[in-house]
Amino acid sequence: MMAEKKPRKGQTAEEALRYYFQKLGFFVVRDVPFSYKRIDVTDVDLWLYLKSSTLGRERICVDVKSKKTPQALERVFWSKGLREILDLDRTIIATTDNRKETLDFGAAHGVTVLQGKFLQRVIKNYGNNFNRITEELFLENLKTVSISNSNVFWPRFYREVKSNLLMALNFSGCNFLLQRILFLIEEFLASNKTSNASVRLLYALVSYFLITLDYSSRFIPHLDVTSRKDVLSEGFRYGETGKERAKEIVSTTLQLLSNTSRADLFSRAMLEKEIDKQVLEYPAEILSEFFSKPEVLSQIFSFACKFEQISYTRNLIQPHECPSELKAILGVLCDFLKVDRRKLI
Repeated sequence: MMAEKKPRKGQTAEEALRYYFQKLGFFVVRDVPFSYKRIDVTDVDLWLYLKSSTLGRERICVDVKSKKTPQALERVFWSKGLREILDLDRTIIATTDNRKETLDFGAAHGVTVLQGKFLQRVIKNYGNNFNRITEELFLENLKTVSISNSNVFWPRFYREVKSNLLMALNFSGCNFLLQRILFLIEEFLASNKTSNASVRLLYALVSYFLITLDYSSRFIPHLDVTSRKDVLSEGFRYGETGKERAKEIVSTTLQLLSNTSRADLFSRAMLEKEIDKQVLEYPAEILSEFFSKPEVLSQIFSFACKFEQISYTRNLIQPHECPSELKAILGVLCDFLKVDRRKLI
């Protein structure tokens, strides 16, 4: 593992707050990029996710400003705008500013302000976590060449995946992550199980997949097992738009094809039959069967937190060394992705 550089003041504050919120039970991700039509807009310092009850979920963004002149009042405007654009439940500002006016201004606009004295206590009490690496060292460990695709730059790959948490916390997001998980498993196996970068990323992406699934399935625990399976199967098979919208898209595509010369090669009926066949062959039931189980569905958030923890552990554990409940998840993902689970775990 690479040597850890001395963190900057802002990085120290973010890491301390990350650990603080984790101790409170939150799932926490640092430096999550927000972009619009491939244009980078801003970075969210900390993204928090909490399963507060069987049906309740909270998504919170934390803006951290550990500076001599933090411009805290201005950050209230920024945080409130971000909350509305991303449809968040709450926003928090952590600042070195100790003025009462800042606290009052934040409260008046629905923004929680954690002031300087509190921030210093957090840095003092949570600034050194010897059990896990920082985000900066995590990124340093990703600066290796991909064996499967030399065009892949792991830090950029990681940033693009993290942005999914802001914009696609739904079944389409789950399917996006599943394809990236497959790529990482194949990378790890292609390296003869020597690529630590792909292992760390694999654990991180599985944790994001589970969080995305937890949010997507938050309204189904009260359903019977069969209904839960149906909801999950449709989500994994058709994404967030659902079965009916997928059928509309297919119907429009077939109509366009029938109006071209391709109609001479393929009849509409034949095309519809082939598409239906491919949809039915998609192994969504492997995932829906597993995650619809009450004992699994109720623990998805907990499993996500555990995968996040092992992704950042100082002494990286290999997939075959994972606890049995995490191996079970890796195994079912392998089955779905048509990878021999014995090669991974």
